[in-house]
Amino acid sequence: MKTKHLSIILFLLGVLASPTYAQVITDPIFSQFKLEARADVDFQSVEDENGKTSYPRGFHGRYFNLLVGGDLTPSVSYYFRQRVIANEGNGNLFDNTDFLYVNYKASDHWMFRLGKDALATGGFEYDAPPIDVLFSTVYWDNFYCFQIGGSMAYHSTDGNHTLMLQVANSPYIHTDAFGYGNRGKEWSHGLLAYSLFYSGTAGHLHLLHSVNLFERPDHGYMNYIALGHKLTYSRWDIYLDLIHHAHDYNDWGNNFAIISCMNFQLTKALNLFAKGAYEQNRSDKAIDNFGRKDGLFDCLIGVGESYTTYGVGFELRPLFCKELRIHGYAAARHHTQVGKASTDALFLNGGVTWDMDIHNIVLQRTKRGQ
Repeated sequence: MKTKHLSIILFLLGVLASPTYAQVITDPIFSQFKLEARADVDFQSVEDENGKTSYPRGFHGRYFNLLVGGDLTPSVSYYFRQRVIANEGNGNLFDNTDFLYVNYKASDHWMFRLGKDALATGGFEYDAPPIDVLFSTVYWDNFYCFQIGGSMAYHSTDGNHTLMLQVANSPYIHTDAFGYGNRGKEWSHGLLAYSLFYSGTAGHLHLLHSVNLFERPDHGYMNYIALGHKLTYSRWDIYLDLIHHAHDYNDWGNNFAIISCMNFQLTKALNLFAKGAYEQNRSDKAIDNFGRKDGLFDCLIGVGESYTTYGVGFELRPLFCKELRIHGYAAARHHTQVGKASTDALFLNGGVTWDMDIHNIVLQRTKRGQ
């Protein structure tokens, strides 16, 4: 079945890139049409709770994405991003579709969107495309953020401020609470996410803030607040994400994450970065039987756990081919869990990312042909 899907996609790419249809792809309906891929080589030193250390290592493909977007009319646009080669998701193959939405621009200020989209959540680690997140936090790894829903947004006249309201499926629909018999039908439990999101820019400062309610299988809610702050200058930038979530009125202050990353553009081709994070879940101190009562648990980080992650790395984009990125990093993670011994892990990673902008390639060839 996967071979069949891939054959269809490759056929469409061949048709759209052929000279006969070159003028079609330059139409605004295909203002974005590209492939992007990332492959990594990993070496890890991972210690388990019994003190035993394993050393997983080797080459592997991380991402292979198809991106298509454009304008259907002056006020209606669409966007589609599919992970072409990926394992089937918890529910079905549609889980590997990150974005598939239609956007309606009603005026210079109002926008409406319907389809599969990222949950409107603040923070700059969360905001980055997954292919650009070189090493991540635990909450990022567990956040099932691409959900079907609808949103409306108001943009300020100067374009520096956006306020968005979104209603979508809850990330809890992709947990094990429903059992294997519900695979592909998690949506039928009616769990919803309600989000209020703000994006703003003032000089060098950029903000991504949100307040969210994520419905749990027991029909209670995770209360989620994410405050992202970023300073950007010509050669460097730094962000600080502050994230807090709670499951009951007396659970405030037990679950939070602090994440920061700094980039320094050493040359036009070479970027250096350092990243660190601390995350914890202490809901077991506030709620009896938390994590053991059906549906009452945290879908982002395990009960009674904390993680400290830090590392440094580089990104190299050769000037002769900016579509190519070579990266490398070294990172460490310290993990503690109530009632168990703490563990440590070391991660060494290198890789290459490649963007093939089919739309731009065909457009340039068409211009040369003229």
